[in-house]
Amino acid sequence: MKVLLVNPPILNLIQPETPKFVTTDRGHNPPLGLLTLGAVIKAQGKHDVAVLDTQAEELDLEGVRAAFQKHDPDVIGMAAITFTLIDCLNVARIAKEINPAVKIVLGGPHATLFPRETAIQPEVDVVVTGEGEVVFPKIVDNIDDMEKLDQVKGIVYQKENGEVKATGPSEVIENLDDLPFPDRTLTDHTKYSSVIAKRQPITTAVTSRGCPFRCTFCDRPQMGGKTWRARSPKSIVDEMEQCVNMGIHEIMFYDDTFTMVRPRTVEICEEIIKRKLDVGWDIRTRVDRVDKELLQLLKKAGCERINYGVESGTERGLKIVKKDVKLPRVMQAFKDTRDVGMTSLGYFMVGLPTETKDEMYQTIKFAKKARPDFVHFTVFTPFPDTEIWRDILAKGDNSVQEAWRGYAEKPSMAFDPPTYNGNLSKEELFKVAEDAYKLFYLRPDYMVKEALKIRSMGEFRRKFKAGMKIIKLAAT
Repeated sequence: MKVLLVNPPILNLIQPETPKFVTTDRGHNPPLGLLTLGAVIKAQGKHDVAVLDTQAEELDLEGVRAAFQKHDPDVIGMAAITFTLIDCLNVARIAKEINPAVKIVLGGPHATLFPRETAIQPEVDVVVTGEGEVVFPKIVDNIDDMEKLDQVKGIVYQKENGEVKATGPSEVIENLDDLPFPDRTLTDHTKYSSVIAKRQPITTAVTSRGCPFRCTFCDRPQMGGKTWRARSPKSIVDEMEQCVNMGIHEIMFYDDTFTMVRPRTVEICEEIIKRKLDVGWDIRTRVDRVDKELLQLLKKAGCERINYGVESGTERGLKIVKKDVKLPRVMQAFKDTRDVGMTSLGYFMVGLPTETKDEMYQTIKFAKKARPDFVHFTVFTPFPDTEIWRDILAKGDNSVQEAWRGYAEKPSMAFDPPTYNGNLSKEELFKVAEDAYKLFYLRPDYMVKEALKIRSMGEFRRKFKAGMKIIKLAAT
């Protein structure tokens, strides 16, 4: 069986919660989930597997068609997020035109949140809900035997009579060390980069799944499970060493809270130092899961940047999202990070339910005062199955649910992801987000500081390109 795992091109991006200029030309990240699936299938030794990263290869739909004709797959697997669903379906449609017998398997966040709606799409044969490393290989093994496929937990599909069948939840991977490392040889690892990375090429990695926190806006517990599961420090550093040996110079860890457990973080850092690994890396975490001593150790081990999820610059905003931190703690985390010589990025939102325009600009002011090196501003969107989403439904307001479900059933570029602020329109909220980028990045002292930090022509080109986008925005 020939298996092709596809990262679809982004040609029909539904406008997400970020201003358009932020969502383009930010570099390419490897399709980590597909590379892990590929490693799992290769380890079994039953099927041929390849990964087609159309984004890194910069393929349009005709390029995708040519690639499918070359690979001639029996099964195509893709991970769908809601904002790129149309591209996934277009890719599947091309595959079916070339070979009507090819099986299309769709997983990822969108399929997990909307399994039935995904299963009824004519281009989709099987939907994977939850973690795919256990489920997908079983699908491939039994794709031509519906009786056996019906016994595989964690799938949804539409029968010939139109009935949608769900086989029930799949098992959760308790020991993440049982998974192989992502097989980064399945794509050209030299093509991955990031505008905020100090070194190139980069890769991404994950050391844990699940989240025990209950931020009201976040859909991650639905994606990775409510129980936090973590890989061992040895496994993590073994993967880092493998990346170094491949010539990868920076690793971006995509855990929501890398420093969840302090002793584990210390052990990871000490193992990196012991092995003398020459690699830069960055992490995502919460401001209440670091202290200055830990930051110093992270810095010594090669961690160069920390991305903090702050969300709001007002105490009321933090209460709305149930972040369970105070603004002075946020300020302290950024100061400590700066003092130990690491760079930082702060994630912020505007347009929370009931948030006033004045409060949104207070958040922008706070972001400037906290002095992260980079910021990422988004417009709040009530994502499916989050606490805020459920609160909206409890009030008897079905408009948000109907908007998302309508799109999931009949994907269209006309879909307009809903906001739920109550004070400002969507257009006004995006104007605030655009102002946030201009007010933060176009400060003369900030621009001078960043210019002085540039150490290579490649870094200059990346930052210049990003800066010109913001300057162009400011002129509009």
